[in-house]
Amino acid sequence: MNRFRPRRTRHRKHRRAAAAWLLGAALVAGAIGYPPPAGADELDRSQPSKSYDEFIDAVWAYESDIDPSEQSYYNDNWDNPVESYPEVEYPGRVIRDDNGDPVEATGLTIEEFFKIIGIGHLYSPADPSPDWRLIQSNVINYLGFVGFRFQESDLVDLGYYEFETTTEMQITYPIHYVDVPNSHWAHGVREFVAYPPIVDRSTIVRDVVVFADDFFTGKNGINNYADFTTPDKHILVIKDHFENKYQGIVSGLSARGKTLQDYLDTEVYWNQLDPPVNPPPGGRTNDVKITLSGLLAGAHLRGAEGVVSLLVDHKNPSDENGTYILQYVQDYAGYDTPFGNRTSLEIKRRRLLRPDLAVIGNG
Repeated sequence: MNRFRPRRTRHRKHRRAAAAWLLGAALVAGAIGYPPPAGADELDRSQPSKSYDEFIDAVWAYESDIDPSEQSYYNDNWDNPVESYPEVEYPGRVIRDDNGDPVEATGLTIEEFFKIIGIGHLYSPADPSPDWRLIQSNVINYLGFVGFRFQESDLVDLGYYEFETTTEMQITYPIHYVDVPNSHWAHGVREFVAYPPIVDRSTIVRDVVVFADDFFTGKNGINNYADFTTPDKHILVIKDHFENKYQGIVSGLSARGKTLQDYLDTEVYWNQLDPPVNPPPGGRTNDVKITLSGLLAGAHLRGAEGVVSLLVDHKNPSDENGTYILQYVQDYAGYDTPFGNRTSLEIKRRRLLRPDLAVIGNG
């Protein structure tokens, strides 16, 4: 599913682990009986495996715009005008101009920004240990996306939610947000009827995400919006979400006669994809290693079909905010996942020892 990822405009820090080629040499050398290169033991100890929980935390911090490591920044700028973000009538209800574009608010203090995204009551600079998971679960961005940046269709796909519907002239229409150009919302329009190929079926498209208690299914004890924004329940949805994306990638590749093994631990290049572009700023290199955690993150941005398009067709689709799928693939590489518990270096060693084995590794 294509997803629009609106962002606040403050520059965010980019964190990315450097490639450990020396450790790879050590593993391969050990597998074939040669002594590891000097310094490999030290490098091994300095490159611990990154867990699946750490992967979720990293993506969640970015998607929610709430990063626990930036607590000092939040406190220092609680009353300082340092942020820009679209104006809202209330959290989740964007204010648009006559062209349908969001109206930008500048010079926001952190306190004002937190109120705009619906978490002002959950954070205080006086609290040394905020409940970050609770805060992140309750973020509502200006388009109504919640927590991990979920929209109605995400929860419908996972069985947690049913679309609101209306019947007109004996035709039943689902009602929900869909990523369409802002021009659809010009002159105050807030919903319209869309038909294929914009949507899979005739749909009343809203300009914002709206979750209503009556449409939660009760799966895993999530009976209403309050349950959904409870941290332990929200994490259940996140993990189901990534399992769904994993299965979508596998089935999508299978339909093209491919498997994950064909691509894991290979490299792609920013300037060799369609469109060919330079890596975004933040220390990113032109070469990007394909890992499972990176692909899962990419699927969160542009759907499993976006990942398949990247791998098979060498496409690099972006959202309406200009964020390319390869950025997520690159930024969230190298984490463990529950979908085959091996690192890419272990895959190399195993392939060297038993090239006949098909091994699905993780991020």
